[in-house]
Amino acid sequence: MTTAKLTASERARQLIAPLLVPTDSPFKDYLRATDYCTAVMLYTELQADREYLAQWRAAFAALMVANAEQRAHLLSRLRGDFKHGLSPLPTLIAMRH
Repeated sequence: MTTAKLTASERARQLIAPLLVPTDSPFKDYLRATDYCTAVMLYTELQADREYLAQWRAAFAALMVANAEQRAHLLSRLRGDFKHGLSPLPTLIAMRH
């Protein structure tokens, strides 16, 4: 699978950045992140931002249910994806296998 760059507004990127952090309460905090992405998706008019937020919502859901070891590895990979403007989907698919 090719790694796709995501196009999103700077505002959408700013919304995701503070959510990609380690946490002591992963289920609660990443559930909050998925809810936040959903809420913003409902109100944005930009299709690219909706797609961007949907993909990161999936990433936060994966973080929410991963065990501690998987979560640390996944968070590291997702932060790299974010830093390079890449879609998190290839990382999520690779982690499933």
